[in-house]
Amino acid sequence: MDESELRSRFGSAFRGAGDPDFGAHRDGDRAEREWWRKVVELSVGNPVSDQAFDALFRHYDSGTAWLVRKEAVSALELAADSGLRLTVVSNFDLRLHNILRDLKLAGHFEVIVTSADARARKPSPQIFRQALSRLGLDAHQVLHIGDSPGADLEGARASGIEGFLLEAGRFGLADFVKTAVSRNRK
Repeated sequence: MDESELRSRFGSAFRGAGDPDFGAHRDGDRAEREWWRKVVELSVGNPVSDQAFDALFRHYDSGTAWLVRKEAVSALELAADSGLRLTVVSNFDLRLHNILRDLKLAGHFEVIVTSADARARKPSPQIFRQALSRLGLDAHQVLHIGDSPGADLEGARASGIEGFLLEAGRFGLADFVKTAVSRNRK
């Protein structure tokens, strides 16, 4: 199939695949891996071989397969210069730890919690509670930003954390860092 059709089908599969079945697997990463397999198979419209899936999964295990937005690097540098403590809370598998290291971004974050680590996905309070526990902070001491109204905004708020929605052209990462710095000074 052509690239535009695959992109469209991937988007639909990604949104429609539901959540990983954490209870059916021995660890969160296995549940996430099976979820990704489901997304791939829904995208291409048929089962894929173990060999093909493994190769695809490995390809996205390094920084070379990912792009970092310039805005993100600037915001991380601004946050570091401002003394903010940063954490990642992500609906992703354990590959994210390696990806962030490869991209030389991991050092910006005090804690990285993936849904595979927490065996729960945003908007579940469980993933936010794990991050708070590892930081040694209470919900009222933390701000969260993400790009999903349900997973990020509502998930943070359901956990007692003030949430912000990343909106291109309206509220970006630099805006969020400035908000966090101003609240940190109070």
